[in-house]
Amino acid sequence: MKHLTTSLSLMVLTIILAGCSAESSEVTVPTVRPVKLLEVKDVNAASLRTFPAKVAATKQAELSFRLSGQLVEFSLIEGQRVNKGDTLARLDDRDARNTLLNREADHELAAADFKRKGELLRRELISQADYDLAKAQLKSAAANLASAQDQLSYTVIKAPFNGTVAKTNIDNHQIVQANQPVLLLQKDRFIDVVIQVPESLASQVTRFNPNTPFLPSVVFSHSPEHSYPARLKEFATQVTPGSQSYEVVFTLPVPQDISVLPGMSAQLTIDLSHNENHKAVTLPASAIIKRDLDGETIVWTYNSDTGAVQAKVITLGKVTTDGIEVLNGIEVGDKVVVAGVQYLKDDLQVKPLHWQRGV
Repeated sequence: MKHLTTSLSLMVLTIILAGCSAESSEVTVPTVRPVKLLEVKDVNAASLRTFPAKVAATKQAELSFRLSGQLVEFSLIEGQRVNKGDTLARLDDRDARNTLLNREADHELAAADFKRKGELLRRELISQADYDLAKAQLKSAAANLASAQDQLSYTVIKAPFNGTVAKTNIDNHQIVQANQPVLLLQKDRFIDVVIQVPESLASQVTRFNPNTPFLPSVVFSHSPEHSYPARLKEFATQVTPGSQSYEVVFTLPVPQDISVLPGMSAQLTIDLSHNENHKAVTLPASAIIKRDLDGETIVWTYNSDTGAVQAKVITLGKVTTDGIEVLNGIEVGDKVVVAGVQYLKDDLQVKPLHWQRGV
Protein backbone atom coordinates (compact mmCIF):
# COMPACT_ATOMS: atom_id res chain seq x y z
CA MET A 1 0.00 0.00 0.00
CA LYS A 2 2.86 2.30 0.86
CA HIS A 3 4.49 1.50 -2.49
CA LEU A 4 1.26 2.39 -4.34
CA THR A 5 1.02 5.78 -2.62
CA THR A 6 4.61 6.60 -3.54
CA SER A 7 3.98 5.70 -7.20
CA LEU A 8 0.96 7.97 -7.38
CA SER A 9 2.90 10.87 -5.88
CA LEU A 10 5.69 10.47 -8.44
CA MET A 11 3.15 10.39 -11.27
CA VAL A 12 1.47 13.66 -10.16
CA LEU A 13 4.85 15.39 -9.77
CA THR A 14 5.83 14.30 -13.29
CA ILE A 15 2.62 15.74 -14.77
CA ILE A 16 3.13 19.08 -12.97
CA LEU A 17 6.74 19.37 -14.19
CA ALA A 18 5.71 18.57 -17.75
CA GLY A 19 3.04 21.30 -17.66
CA CYS A 20 5.53 23.88 -16.42
CA SER A 21 7.96 22.94 -19.16
CA ALA A 22 5.28 23.33 -21.84
CA GLU A 23 4.21 26.71 -20.50
CA SER A 24 7.77 27.99 -20.44
CA SER A 25 8.28 26.93 -24.04
CA GLU A 26 5.41 29.13 -25.38
CA VAL A 27 6.54 32.14 -27.55
CA THR A 28 5.34 35.56 -26.26
CA VAL A 29 3.36 37.45 -28.96
CA PRO A 30 4.67 41.06 -29.29
CA THR A 31 2.17 43.81 -28.39
CA VAL A 32 1.16 46.19 -31.21
CA ARG A 33 1.32 49.72 -29.80
CA PRO A 34 -1.79 51.88 -30.33
CA VAL A 35 -1.15 55.42 -31.57
CA LYS A 36 -3.25 58.55 -31.87
CA LEU A 37 -3.23 60.00 -35.40
CA LEU A 38 -3.94 63.37 -36.95
CA GLU A 39 -4.63 63.44 -40.69
CA VAL A 40 -3.42 66.51 -42.58
CA LYS A 41 -6.46 67.75 -44.50
CA ASP A 42 -5.16 71.09 -45.83
CA VAL A 43 -1.67 72.52 -45.48
CA ASN A 44 -3.14 76.01 -45.25
CA ALA A 45 -6.10 75.15 -43.04
CA ALA A 46 -4.61 76.89 -40.02
CA SER A 47 -4.52 80.21 -41.87
CA LEU A 48 -8.16 80.14 -42.99
CA ARG A 49 -10.56 81.92 -40.65
CA THR A 50 -14.33 82.25 -40.95
CA PHE A 51 -16.20 85.18 -39.40
CA PRO A 52 -19.94 85.78 -39.01
CA ALA A 53 -20.97 88.80 -41.07
CA LYS A 54 -23.85 91.15 -41.82
CA VAL A 55 -24.80 92.51 -45.23
CA ALA A 56 -24.93 96.31 -45.53
CA ALA A 57 -25.51 98.75 -48.36
CA THR A 58 -22.28 100.03 -49.91
CA LYS A 59 -23.74 103.52 -50.02
CA GLN A 60 -26.99 104.85 -48.65
CA ALA A 61 -28.50 108.27 -48.10
CA GLU A 62 -31.41 109.40 -45.95
CA LEU A 63 -32.99 112.13 -48.06
CA SER A 64 -35.02 115.09 -46.78
CA PHE A 65 -36.11 118.57 -47.80
CA ARG A 66 -34.17 121.60 -46.62
CA LEU A 67 -37.37 123.57 -46.01
CA SER A 68 -40.93 122.93 -44.81
CA GLY A 69 -43.95 122.54 -47.06
CA GLN A 70 -46.73 120.34 -48.38
CA LEU A 71 -45.77 117.26 -50.32
CA VAL A 72 -47.46 117.25 -53.74
CA GLU A 73 -45.49 114.62 -55.65
CA PHE A 74 -44.41 111.37 -54.00
CA SER A 75 -45.36 108.06 -55.58
CA LEU A 76 -42.34 105.86 -54.82
CA ILE A 77 -42.68 102.40 -53.32
CA GLU A 78 -40.12 100.49 -51.29
CA GLY A 79 -37.89 98.33 -53.46
CA GLN A 80 -38.30 100.58 -56.51
CA ARG A 81 -35.12 101.23 -58.50
CA VAL A 82 -34.32 104.79 -59.56
CA ASN A 83 -31.62 106.45 -61.64
CA LYS A 84 -29.37 109.35 -60.79
CA GLY A 85 -31.16 112.66 -61.38
CA ASP A 86 -34.71 111.24 -61.19
CA THR A 87 -37.21 113.38 -59.26
CA LEU A 88 -38.15 111.45 -56.12
CA ALA A 89 -40.35 113.97 -54.28
CA ARG A 90 -41.63 117.51 -54.72
CA LEU A 91 -43.12 120.16 -52.42
CA ASP A 92 -45.70 122.82 -53.29
CA ASP A 93 -43.38 125.49 -54.78
CA ARG A 94 -45.78 128.41 -55.35
CA ASP A 95 -44.34 130.54 -52.55
CA ALA A 96 -40.79 129.83 -53.69
CA ARG A 97 -41.63 130.79 -57.29
CA ASN A 98 -43.27 134.05 -56.21
CA THR A 99 -40.23 134.92 -54.11
CA LEU A 100 -38.00 134.18 -57.10
CA LEU A 101 -40.04 136.53 -59.32
CA ASN A 102 -39.63 139.33 -56.78
CA ARG A 103 -35.90 138.74 -56.55
CA GLU A 104 -35.57 138.75 -60.34
CA ALA A 105 -37.39 142.10 -60.52
CA ASP A 106 -35.17 143.57 -57.80
CA HIS A 107 -32.07 142.38 -59.63
CA GLU A 108 -33.21 143.87 -62.95
CA LEU A 109 -33.96 147.21 -61.27
CA ALA A 110 -30.59 147.26 -59.51
CA ALA A 111 -28.78 146.37 -62.74
CA ALA A 112 -30.52 149.20 -64.64
CA ASP A 113 -29.79 151.69 -61.83
CA PHE A 114 -26.13 150.67 -61.75
CA LYS A 115 -25.83 151.13 -65.49
CA ARG A 116 -27.44 154.57 -65.31
CA LYS A 117 -25.22 155.61 -62.38
CA GLY A 118 -22.18 154.57 -64.35
CA GLU A 119 -23.10 156.92 -67.21
CA LEU A 120 -23.79 159.80 -64.80
CA LEU A 121 -20.45 159.26 -63.08
CA ARG A 122 -18.67 159.38 -66.45
CA ARG A 123 -20.31 162.76 -67.09
CA GLU A 124 -19.42 163.80 -63.52
CA LEU A 125 -23.06 164.43 -62.63
CA ILE A 126 -22.99 162.24 -59.48
CA SER A 127 -20.40 161.53 -56.83
CA GLN A 128 -18.29 158.39 -56.54
CA ALA A 129 -20.23 157.50 -53.39
CA ASP A 130 -23.53 157.34 -55.28
CA TYR A 131 -21.94 155.07 -57.87
CA ASP A 132 -20.49 152.76 -55.18
CA LEU A 133 -23.90 152.54 -53.50
CA ALA A 134 -25.55 151.45 -56.75
CA LYS A 135 -22.82 148.86 -57.26
CA ALA A 136 -23.39 147.43 -53.75
CA GLN A 137 -27.14 147.32 -54.29
CA LEU A 138 -26.62 145.32 -57.49
CA LYS A 139 -24.45 142.79 -55.66
CA SER A 140 -27.06 142.46 -52.91
CA ALA A 141 -29.82 141.95 -55.49
CA ALA A 142 -27.75 139.27 -57.21
CA ALA A 143 -27.20 137.45 -53.90
CA ASN A 144 -30.92 137.58 -53.12
CA LEU A 145 -31.72 136.22 -56.58
CA ALA A 146 -29.32 133.31 -56.11
CA SER A 147 -30.84 132.55 -52.70
CA ALA A 148 -34.35 132.52 -54.19
CA GLN A 149 -33.21 130.15 -56.93
CA ASP A 150 -31.73 127.84 -54.28
CA GLN A 151 -34.94 127.94 -52.25
CA LEU A 152 -36.90 126.85 -55.32
CA SER A 153 -34.48 123.97 -55.94
CA TYR A 154 -34.94 122.84 -52.32
CA THR A 155 -38.57 121.98 -53.07
CA VAL A 156 -37.41 119.00 -55.13
CA ILE A 157 -35.52 115.85 -54.07
CA LYS A 158 -33.55 114.20 -56.86
CA ALA A 159 -31.71 110.89 -56.76
CA PRO A 160 -27.99 111.49 -56.03
CA PHE A 161 -27.06 108.08 -57.49
CA ASN A 162 -28.54 104.96 -59.06
CA GLY A 163 -30.12 102.86 -56.36
CA THR A 164 -33.09 101.27 -54.68
CA VAL A 165 -35.66 102.91 -52.43
CA ALA A 166 -35.11 100.99 -49.20
CA LYS A 167 -37.69 102.76 -47.03
CA THR A 168 -40.28 105.53 -47.28
CA ASN A 169 -41.20 107.48 -44.14
CA ILE A 170 -44.16 109.64 -45.27
CA ASP A 171 -47.14 109.65 -47.62
CA ASN A 172 -48.04 112.07 -50.36
CA HIS A 173 -49.88 115.33 -49.49
CA GLN A 174 -48.47 115.44 -45.98
CA ILE A 175 -46.93 118.56 -44.45
CA VAL A 176 -43.22 117.90 -43.90
CA GLN A 177 -40.75 119.84 -41.84
CA ALA A 178 -37.27 120.88 -42.86
CA ASN A 179 -34.77 118.00 -42.50
CA GLN A 180 -37.53 115.47 -41.78
CA PRO A 181 -36.49 112.09 -43.30
CA VAL A 182 -38.54 111.33 -46.39
CA LEU A 183 -36.91 108.20 -47.80
CA LEU A 184 -33.81 106.01 -47.60
CA LEU A 185 -31.98 105.38 -50.86
CA GLN A 186 -29.42 102.58 -51.14
CA LYS A 187 -26.90 102.03 -53.89
CA ASP A 188 -27.52 98.61 -55.43
CA ARG A 189 -24.52 97.95 -57.64
CA PHE A 190 -22.33 96.76 -54.77
CA ILE A 191 -22.97 95.46 -51.27
CA ASP A 192 -20.80 95.47 -48.17
CA VAL A 193 -20.13 92.62 -45.77
CA VAL A 194 -19.28 93.76 -42.25
CA ILE A 195 -17.41 91.57 -39.73
CA GLN A 196 -16.16 92.08 -36.18
CA VAL A 197 -12.53 91.02 -35.74
CA PRO A 198 -10.90 90.40 -32.32
CA GLU A 199 -7.94 92.60 -31.52
CA SER A 200 -5.56 89.61 -31.75
CA LEU A 201 -6.38 89.23 -35.48
CA ALA A 202 -7.14 92.82 -36.46
CA SER A 203 -3.71 93.56 -37.94
CA GLN A 204 -3.71 90.32 -39.95
CA VAL A 205 -7.15 90.83 -41.47
CA THR A 206 -6.51 94.43 -42.49
CA ARG A 207 -3.23 93.65 -44.26
CA PHE A 208 -4.05 90.36 -45.96
CA ASN A 209 -2.07 89.44 -49.06
CA PRO A 210 -4.16 90.26 -52.18
CA ASN A 211 -2.01 87.87 -54.23
CA THR A 212 -2.76 84.82 -52.10
CA PRO A 213 -4.40 81.95 -54.03
CA PHE A 214 -7.34 82.05 -51.64
CA LEU A 215 -9.13 85.42 -51.78
CA PRO A 216 -11.76 86.37 -49.20
CA SER A 217 -15.08 84.71 -50.00
CA VAL A 218 -18.62 85.28 -48.77
CA VAL A 219 -21.36 82.70 -48.25
CA PHE A 220 -24.87 83.97 -47.59
CA SER A 221 -26.95 82.10 -45.05
CA HIS A 222 -29.97 81.65 -47.33
CA SER A 223 -27.78 80.25 -50.14
CA PRO A 224 -24.91 78.25 -48.53
CA GLU A 225 -24.08 76.39 -51.75
CA HIS A 226 -22.69 79.53 -53.43
CA SER A 227 -19.65 81.62 -52.49
CA TYR A 228 -18.61 85.00 -53.88
CA PRO A 229 -15.18 86.71 -53.85
CA ALA A 230 -14.87 89.97 -51.92
CA ARG A 231 -12.20 92.63 -51.41
CA LEU A 232 -11.20 94.70 -48.43
CA LYS A 233 -12.88 98.12 -48.43
CA GLU A 234 -12.21 99.79 -45.09
CA PHE A 235 -11.69 99.11 -41.40
CA ALA A 236 -12.20 100.93 -38.13
CA THR A 237 -9.20 101.95 -36.07
CA GLN A 238 -11.27 102.37 -32.90
CA VAL A 239 -12.41 99.38 -30.88
CA THR A 240 -16.14 98.62 -30.72
CA PRO A 241 -17.30 99.44 -27.16
CA GLY A 242 -18.04 96.38 -25.04
CA SER A 243 -16.65 93.82 -27.49
CA GLN A 244 -12.92 94.60 -27.80
CA SER A 245 -13.22 94.00 -31.54
CA TYR A 246 -12.76 96.08 -34.67
CA GLU A 247 -15.20 96.51 -37.55
CA VAL A 248 -13.82 95.48 -40.94
CA VAL A 249 -15.78 95.98 -44.17
CA PHE A 250 -15.44 93.97 -47.38
CA THR A 251 -17.30 94.75 -50.60
CA LEU A 252 -18.44 92.76 -53.62
CA PRO A 253 -20.77 93.21 -56.63
CA VAL A 254 -24.41 92.38 -56.02
CA PRO A 255 -24.92 88.67 -56.95
CA GLN A 256 -27.14 88.26 -59.99
CA ASP A 257 -28.29 84.70 -59.24
CA ILE A 258 -29.68 85.30 -55.74
CA SER A 259 -31.42 88.12 -53.91
CA VAL A 260 -29.28 89.77 -51.24
CA LEU A 261 -30.64 92.58 -49.08
CA PRO A 262 -29.01 94.72 -46.38
CA GLY A 263 -29.37 93.15 -42.94
CA MET A 264 -29.03 89.55 -44.11
CA SER A 265 -26.49 87.31 -42.38
CA ALA A 266 -23.45 85.74 -44.04
CA GLN A 267 -20.06 84.19 -43.39
CA LEU A 268 -16.74 85.53 -44.65
CA THR A 269 -13.67 83.29 -44.97
CA ILE A 270 -10.23 84.85 -45.31
CA ASP A 271 -6.69 83.48 -45.64
CA LEU A 272 -4.55 85.15 -42.98
CA SER A 273 -1.23 83.94 -44.42
CA HIS A 274 0.95 86.78 -45.72
CA ASN A 275 3.28 84.76 -47.93
CA GLU A 276 2.03 83.81 -51.40
CA ASN A 277 3.93 80.49 -51.16
CA HIS A 278 2.97 79.90 -47.55
CA LYS A 279 2.54 76.17 -47.01
CA ALA A 280 2.30 75.45 -43.30
CA VAL A 281 0.33 73.08 -41.16
CA THR A 282 0.01 73.48 -37.42
CA LEU A 283 0.73 70.41 -35.29
CA PRO A 284 0.58 69.97 -31.53
CA ALA A 285 3.93 70.05 -29.75
CA SER A 286 3.43 66.43 -28.67
CA ALA A 287 3.81 65.28 -32.30
CA ILE A 288 7.27 66.82 -32.78
CA ILE A 289 10.49 65.36 -31.47
CA LYS A 290 14.20 65.96 -31.92
CA ARG A 291 16.11 62.84 -32.98
CA ASP A 292 19.15 62.01 -30.82
CA LEU A 293 21.03 60.37 -33.68
CA ASP A 294 21.55 63.46 -35.83
CA GLY A 295 19.65 66.25 -34.05
CA GLU A 296 17.02 66.49 -36.81
CA THR A 297 13.47 67.54 -35.97
CA ILE A 298 11.04 64.80 -37.02
CA VAL A 299 7.47 63.61 -36.87
CA TRP A 300 6.23 60.05 -37.21
CA THR A 301 3.80 59.28 -40.03
CA TYR A 302 1.62 56.20 -40.30
CA ASN A 303 1.41 54.09 -43.47
CA SER A 304 -2.06 52.56 -43.76
CA ASP A 305 -0.86 49.88 -46.22
CA THR A 306 1.95 48.49 -44.09
CA GLY A 307 0.63 49.42 -40.66
CA ALA A 308 4.05 50.82 -39.74
CA VAL A 309 5.43 54.26 -38.90
CA GLN A 310 8.23 56.18 -40.59
CA ALA A 311 10.16 59.24 -39.49
CA LYS A 312 9.93 62.43 -41.57
CA VAL A 313 12.35 65.31 -41.21
CA ILE A 314 10.52 68.64 -40.98
CA THR A 315 11.24 72.37 -40.82
CA LEU A 316 9.53 74.31 -38.08
CA GLY A 317 7.96 77.77 -38.33
CA LYS A 318 6.60 79.95 -35.58
CA VAL A 319 4.89 78.86 -32.40
CA THR A 320 1.20 79.84 -32.27
CA THR A 321 -1.59 79.43 -29.77
CA ASP A 322 -2.83 76.45 -31.82
CA GLY A 323 0.53 74.64 -31.92
CA ILE A 324 3.76 74.76 -33.93
CA GLU A 325 3.89 75.53 -37.64
CA VAL A 326 5.53 72.96 -39.93
CA LEU A 327 6.79 74.70 -43.07
CA ASN A 328 7.79 71.61 -45.06
CA GLY A 329 8.11 67.86 -44.75
CA ILE A 330 4.36 67.29 -44.39
CA GLU A 331 1.96 66.70 -47.25
CA VAL A 332 -1.82 66.64 -47.56
CA GLY A 333 -3.09 63.20 -46.55
CA ASP A 334 -0.24 62.37 -44.18
CA LYS A 335 -1.31 60.73 -40.92
CA VAL A 336 0.86 62.06 -38.14
CA VAL A 337 1.30 60.41 -34.75
CA VAL A 338 0.51 63.02 -32.09
CA ALA A 339 0.99 61.04 -28.85
CA GLY A 340 3.68 58.67 -27.52
CA VAL A 341 6.23 59.54 -30.23
CA GLN A 342 9.20 58.86 -27.90
CA TYR A 343 8.47 55.11 -28.00
CA LEU A 344 8.45 54.77 -31.80
CA LYS A 345 11.07 53.62 -34.31
CA ASP A 346 11.18 53.14 -38.07
CA ASP A 347 8.98 50.30 -39.40
CA LEU A 348 7.43 49.69 -36.00
CA GLN A 349 4.01 48.08 -36.35
CA VAL A 350 1.28 50.15 -34.71
CA LYS A 351 -2.47 50.37 -34.76
CA PRO A 352 -4.56 53.57 -34.91
CA LEU A 353 -6.31 54.39 -31.70
CA HIS A 354 -10.07 54.58 -32.20
CA TRP A 355 -11.80 56.66 -29.57
CA GLN A 356 -15.07 55.36 -28.22
CA ARG A 357 -17.85 57.30 -26.59
CA GLY A 358 -16.99 58.02 -22.98
CA VAL A 359 -13.26 57.42 -23.49
